[in-house]
Amino acid sequence: MAIAGLDVGTSGCKISVYDLEGSVLYQSARRYEERGEGGHRELDAGLVARNVLDLLKETGRDCPQPIDALAVASLGESVVCLDAEGNCLAPSMLTGDCRGIPETGELIERLGPLRIMEITGLPPNELYSLPKLVYMNRETDVIRRAKHIFFFEDYVGWLLTGARAVSYSSACRSMAFDIRKKAWSEELLSLAGIRPEQLSLPVEAGTVIGPILPEIAQKLGLNPAMKLVAGGHDQSCAALGSGLYDARGCETSMGTCEFMLMMLPGLTMNPAMIENDFPCIPYVLPDKYLTSMEVTTCGILKNWGRDTLFSADAGAPDFYRRLDGRLAGLKTEVLALPQFGSAGNPDLSMDARGTLAGLTVHTAPEEIYLALIEGMAFQLYLAYERLQKLGVAPEYIVATGGGAASDVTLQLRADVFGMRVLRPESEEAGTLGCMLLSAAGTGAYPSLEAGIRRAVRIRRIFEPNPARRAYYMEKYRKYRDLYARMRDFK
Repeated sequence: MAIAGLDVGTSGCKISVYDLEGSVLYQSARRYEERGEGGHRELDAGLVARNVLDLLKETGRDCPQPIDALAVASLGESVVCLDAEGNCLAPSMLTGDCRGIPETGELIERLGPLRIMEITGLPPNELYSLPKLVYMNRETDVIRRAKHIFFFEDYVGWLLTGARAVSYSSACRSMAFDIRKKAWSEELLSLAGIRPEQLSLPVEAGTVIGPILPEIAQKLGLNPAMKLVAGGHDQSCAALGSGLYDARGCETSMGTCEFMLMMLPGLTMNPAMIENDFPCIPYVLPDKYLTSMEVTTCGILKNWGRDTLFSADAGAPDFYRRLDGRLAGLKTEVLALPQFGSAGNPDLSMDARGTLAGLTVHTAPEEIYLALIEGMAFQLYLAYERLQKLGVAPEYIVATGGGAASDVTLQLRADVFGMRVLRPESEEAGTLGCMLLSAAGTGAYPSLEAGIRRAVRIRRIFEPNPARRAYYMEKYRKYRDLYARMRDFK
């Protein structure tokens, strides 16, 4: 069998086709760019659709085997609004877009943060869709004109099958999904002028949505018997593709943002989670729930450091490999708060400022860059210290995404967290997670656990170094003090 996973992200889309052993039969990708300025971050849904369909057409032509099933992972929060003719009515606002900040305050004032979390599992924040939809309904006529409101996961599914179904893990990123009832909250949707029928039907990940439309199969050269299976939010799919199955492990996905996902003992919602912006979200495994810690500026901040500090070498294809060589074993007194425009846990904000401290005229560019990636690790650890009070205590971290290619970054995570960090063999955990959902959903695996045992393999383990651990804990104490003083600086 040939089973595919399609990952639709903020900066590109990619497809991997696997056999049931998890070996790659075919891979390809497309790049596109977001746009915006002045705190606005937008994605052209039509551009995304054209790239996805072009990618699938290439796959239909070049993949050595016909694809039996496909699932889609996608970026969260952003929505696609279409009119009755299927025309896109507005650009999709991305996670870091500042619109929705006043509306978040209004939602909190109207319902209270605990009420919102009890329904959705989410501490209210402008990160999620609902505040942006309230803004859109107030400032434009898009919501009133929209026949369909999609997330990117179900938008692609609709293009391929004509069916409208979205996974629980994507729906919950809306801040308008009732995670107990597994249904849209009419109470919350009404605040943005949205009717439930404008949205897709929420379904369990791994549910078979339907076959590809015959005319689409012919146009793209795909197997006319190919089934579409519900995938999920890209971070949840990456966690599954990393092998996250129980509370012993956690997964960190290092992309444009960094998400660290950990399993909760059950449905968990309390004031401490609101205070620290820890969500309770449905996992792609049935009746399992995750919480997350986030650094909102992971990949984008590394790119800033590359382009700003090393502009002469930034375009070299082996830039990051050579930079790793310069960073290995380096120590620096520089401290960096990584909130360059937005901030992650424990204080989620789409309107934040970063800080560099400890600079002298002798500070080298690589010291500043090292401080940036140390700052990301420290920021996650700051949130993790608070999360431990909720009884979350994983034994190891699986690192996925583009940032996981750096040995220095993974060793740093091991030393800061004091636990093993595992690098999986597959470099595309999101598409592999989709493959697992597709294969289990269509009966090719007897269960997701059986699929994980068969297809997920670990390439390398990074053990914490006791001496470096002690060094980083001393530096972390300075970071924590700087964070307390400067996190609200504007």
